[in-house]
Amino acid sequence: QRRLTEEALEKRIAEEKSKIDVALAEAKAQEETRLAEEQKRQVEVQLEQRLAEEKSKLDAEIAAVEEKIRRELELLESGKSVKEEVVKKEVVKEEVVAEMEQEDDISTPATAPPLEEELALPDEALDLSKDLPKLSSTTSDVLTADVEALELVSMCQAEFDATYSTDVSSSDESCLLPTDYPFVSLLRDSSPYIVNHRHSTIVYHIPGDLISDVEKFNSVMDDIALTWLFGMKIVLCVGCRTQVSQRLERLEGRPSNLKSKSGVRVTTDTALRVLEEEAGFCRFEVERQLNRCLRSKGANCNVVSGCFITAKKYGVVDGVDYQHTGYPKTLQTDRINRFISRSDVVLLTPLGFTEDGQALNIKSEQLAGFTAGALKASKVVYFSTKPLVMRGSNNSRDANANQRIQMIQRSNALQILSYHGLKIHGKTGFPQWNSPTAAAKNPKVQSMLLKMGWATDALDKGVERAHIIACDDGALLEELFTARRGYGTCISQDDYEAPHPEDQNDDLLADDVGAGVIGW
Repeated sequence: QRRLTEEALEKRIAEEKSKIDVALAEAKAQEETRLAEEQKRQVEVQLEQRLAEEKSKLDAEIAAVEEKIRRELELLESGKSVKEEVVKKEVVKEEVVAEMEQEDDISTPATAPPLEEELALPDEALDLSKDLPKLSSTTSDVLTADVEALELVSMCQAEFDATYSTDVSSSDESCLLPTDYPFVSLLRDSSPYIVNHRHSTIVYHIPGDLISDVEKFNSVMDDIALTWLFGMKIVLCVGCRTQVSQRLERLEGRPSNLKSKSGVRVTTDTALRVLEEEAGFCRFEVERQLNRCLRSKGANCNVVSGCFITAKKYGVVDGVDYQHTGYPKTLQTDRINRFISRSDVVLLTPLGFTEDGQALNIKSEQLAGFTAGALKASKVVYFSTKPLVMRGSNNSRDANANQRIQMIQRSNALQILSYHGLKIHGKTGFPQWNSPTAAAKNPKVQSMLLKMGWATDALDKGVERAHIIACDDGALLEELFTARRGYGTCISQDDYEAPHPEDQNDDLLADDVGAGVIGW
């Protein structure tokens, strides 16, 4: 009986073991099937990603080819129209000559004017044509002369020498060598600045009134695009004060009176809503124009904007509640540096956000100086549609009497601000006026002093130079790439080493600043 029991147990154990083996085999097969399906899905995902990347590359190449074809078609159309115009003029000229010859054959009046006089232009048209620039063709000239009649002559020879003399005077005034063109000397003089500014970070402040002036705005964006092509890392701080003031004036039916004596706007709920809308419009306009300028130069660039700024409210200052107006507290410098190192352009609007997500109005000039200081930028540039320049007043006793003062040191700028009663708070950047002078009460002078104050604050944070320039065509290029030909005021560190020997600070004495002999 015991033996039978053991045999039954052994048989049961064998059956259970076989069941377990079958279950393990099934589980193993299921696991292998699952792993195979998972690998298959991963391979499919990778293939889809690669296909999407290849598709995007092909789309970009197709877009580039289409753009190239479009440009070539435009060039062909323009060349065709010019050629047709030339052919028409030649046909008209031949018809006129034929008619004149026929008239001469029939009868030639004694008082008939020659053909040159009939076709001559008025004196006024000739005077105007002298001032027009001469266009040089980039295509090869069509050789219509007899090859055997051609001769190689000296480049300095004014015209063909009929005597085939080889004695050519090198002192001929009509000689024009390539080095005589002004472009060559200008490019050579600008080369130290091009090398010095390459791979450096620059912060541009674009005011709202510049965006409203279409002609100046286009020229400024063209110059900014050219600095990007020179290898500079660009951050744009865009203002929209003019647009907000105009919108509030239309809504309220009267001029907006939200600006305090300090020069900082009090931002109400209505003003904040208008600011959010106008900031989006100004950002779009800057992106559009920058994209146009870069594409016209054969380059592409991404403009990146986002929530890079953490702001904080001013609160109540000197009895004035500034409501939704604040100052920049922190800046995400790592993200911005990552973008500009990839040749992207970062765009900031005068809107900051508190830690709990509340939107605040930040003065764009202050934001530009704060951003330049946080990024340790090489330069911060303020554009001004109504610029002022410093000059020595007539009562000055030194060499600066009635002379323009273009370049000053940071210490001189602090002395000028102190003389006019302006001090920028080191932490909040709030402008504090203490017994301002009569000149500082002028709105234009006050705006200039505020820019100087925030520019000096940027220099305190490590920026090398600050520029306050006009919005004229080419002003930015002359300010950055020439010596002593700038369009505005430059403030530099006291120990700044200029890349050009002539690019040194003006001799500005502290006694002259204290005596008030610096005018505008």
